[in-house]
Amino acid sequence: MDGNATRRTDSLLRLAVQHHNAGQTERAERFYREILRIDPAHGDAAHLLGHIVFQDGRRTDATRLFDTAARANALVGSYHLALGQALMEEGRVPAALAAARRALTLNPDDADALCLLGAIAGRQGRPAVALRCYRAAARLVPGVAEPRLGMGRALEDLRHADAALGCYRLAARMRPDDAAVRITLANALRRWGRPAEAAAAYREAVRLGAGNGSVWANLGATLQSLGKAAEAEAAYVEALRRQPDHAETRNNLGLLLHALGRHGEARERFRAALALDPGHVPALVNLGLAEAALGRFDRAEACQRRAIARDRRQAEAWNNLGNACKAQGRRDEAEACWHRALALNPGFADALGNLAAELSDREAFADATVRLNRAIRLMPGHAPLHAVLAYALNGAQQSAEATAACRRALTLAPSLADPLCTLGLAEQRQGRADAGRWFDRAVASAPNHALARFNRGLLSLERGALSDGWADYAFRFKAGRVRPERRFTIPEWTGEPLDGKRLFVWREQGVGDEFLFASCYPDLIRMAGTVVVECDRRLVPLFARSFPKAMVRAEQPPCGLTELETIGCDYHIAAGSVPRLLRERLSAFPARSSWLFADGNRVADWRERLDGAGDDLRVGISWRSQLMTAERRGAYLPLEDWGPVFAVPGVAFVNLQYDDCRAEILAAERRFGQPIYGWNGLDLRDDFAETAALVSALDLVIAPANSVAELAGALGVPVWRFGSRDWTQLGTGGRPWYPSMRIFQPLAGQELSHALERIAAELRRVAGAV
Repeated sequence: MDGNATRRTDSLLRLAVQHHNAGQTERAERFYREILRIDPAHGDAAHLLGHIVFQDGRRTDATRLFDTAARANALVGSYHLALGQALMEEGRVPAALAAARRALTLNPDDADALCLLGAIAGRQGRPAVALRCYRAAARLVPGVAEPRLGMGRALEDLRHADAALGCYRLAARMRPDDAAVRITLANALRRWGRPAEAAAAYREAVRLGAGNGSVWANLGATLQSLGKAAEAEAAYVEALRRQPDHAETRNNLGLLLHALGRHGEARERFRAALALDPGHVPALVNLGLAEAALGRFDRAEACQRRAIARDRRQAEAWNNLGNACKAQGRRDEAEACWHRALALNPGFADALGNLAAELSDREAFADATVRLNRAIRLMPGHAPLHAVLAYALNGAQQSAEATAACRRALTLAPSLADPLCTLGLAEQRQGRADAGRWFDRAVASAPNHALARFNRGLLSLERGALSDGWADYAFRFKAGRVRPERRFTIPEWTGEPLDGKRLFVWREQGVGDEFLFASCYPDLIRMAGTVVVECDRRLVPLFARSFPKAMVRAEQPPCGLTELETIGCDYHIAAGSVPRLLRERLSAFPARSSWLFADGNRVADWRERLDGAGDDLRVGISWRSQLMTAERRGAYLPLEDWGPVFAVPGVAFVNLQYDDCRAEILAAERRFGQPIYGWNGLDLRDDFAETAALVSALDLVIAPANSVAELAGALGVPVWRFGSRDWTQLGTGGRPWYPSMRIFQPLAGQELSHALERIAAELRRVAGAV
């Protein structure tokens, strides 16, 4: 380039620098570009123009200009430093590292180059190297804040929280009027679990002029973690005033409102966040939580599915989807969702707790306990997890351990209803008279806590407080203790006159409970024009014979209006709800000894067949329920414990066990030398009409609390039931539901087998008399 051109570019450069220093960057840029038009390799012009372009956000153009400067004069360290910083901003880390090393080689005492090397090492996941670089820079410029801030970042990566915070505090003292440094300190304090100090630092940043919405939003989140809900809400509102289009802040405010129980307001905040950012997955997840809290589980499910469609690795969405499915009665789907959440995040304590609760409901208590203990190790201060563990332990009949887990939960959250309810169950199982106070406390804490209300109802019924008991028993559907409640277009019967009306009574529980509630059907038949009785398909012949004036039909899949139009009913009622209207007092129980009736010809046939056993007392026996749940297992006794009963002379024993028990019977016959009669071809499980005839031909039935005992009692056959008291005794010494039934309980401190010894003694007396 000739001398004239050089003089021209030098003159232009002086003008450009003057404008640049005066803040007139547009004019300066024109002069720099004119210089580069004359001399494309002019290093100073390229370097200085690169800074203007970089600050304007044109990062790619800036990198190109810095590269031009570095190539034009490779011995100027500042050119390489600027190039390295620009490359770092673009994420081109290897190239940035090469430029930073070149800058440091040219100027070994360049603190900025050392800081750039530290930043690059941090980006590469080498915090120890980054710390060495920043420390070297701090020694060169001990009064400058940037190296201290870098040291803080590196120390955080090395998990040295106190040292990192010390660096940030020193940087804040070096630049006391710099709001950005205060924000850096506040963010670090929040990350390391020091919310009170973080809140103070955010407030100081605001005082120094940090007025952007994110500072207020972070202050709101910090105050929320401190439990200062009102201050947090005010901070979020201020953040939105300054930055109304910030979806994340609207989402966070929604979470605060949701935690305060203001679910409707929370839902609107989540919707507003989604209106700003339709792809905001956390807001979708949280909207689902709000819908679930409002009881709109179908909408909750839709929100979680939308979130999963956008990001299938959202463990929280899968967990919440499981909750929504369970609330709608789809428990298998719910369990699959929780498993999916745990596959994505094996340490997800909430999903572990939800799955464990479901396993507890299915009485897989051992598996549930393992998962819960793991979840508690992850979140030892999470009271609901201790509450679910208590429930599982209580279900596994570990009452003392369940009580301890309840008390741990209540130490963390004294008013939590779940452990109060479980504590009542545990103490009730241990025979403590004041178990009911725990149910009362649970209901006082959460009036609609379904399981507490249900259990309190059973206890009230057992104690004879029928009116209160039936009111709480109505919570059985919400407590999940029966099938999901069905919905109909016709009204529920609540005691209105039934003259000329058609009443539909629908099935809700197992066959044993159907036998019990059927004791109310004769009263309904007298009151109504027509009663349509729905029952298990196996009971249709028996119920049709027993209630000839009723229309008896097998249970069918619910189909709403179409089904009811076919029946033409005016009212509906669940079978278990009938006693609340007809059995409000003990005096309302009729004196009838039976309400089910077997076919007389079949009964006569069975009596003839039983004559083959001789003139002995004919005693039917059953020793367990068909559903061998963990909770019920303690109420049953295997045949190996029936020795005292089998030793009674003058008795012919007849098998009434529903399931396949041939091996047990053979073993008992070999052990005790007492035959137990049974008949091939009789399906005790499915042919209830024939089973009823067999039972009616017997002199006595000995059984635990199972459907065999209930059937015999409904037929008016004498029943000796071994086990503990239950709600069907209704505060009486006997059983008003089944007048022909006697209860044999072990005395205080005795095992259940002692009840069989008492039965054997009574059987010996009766058999001798016969």
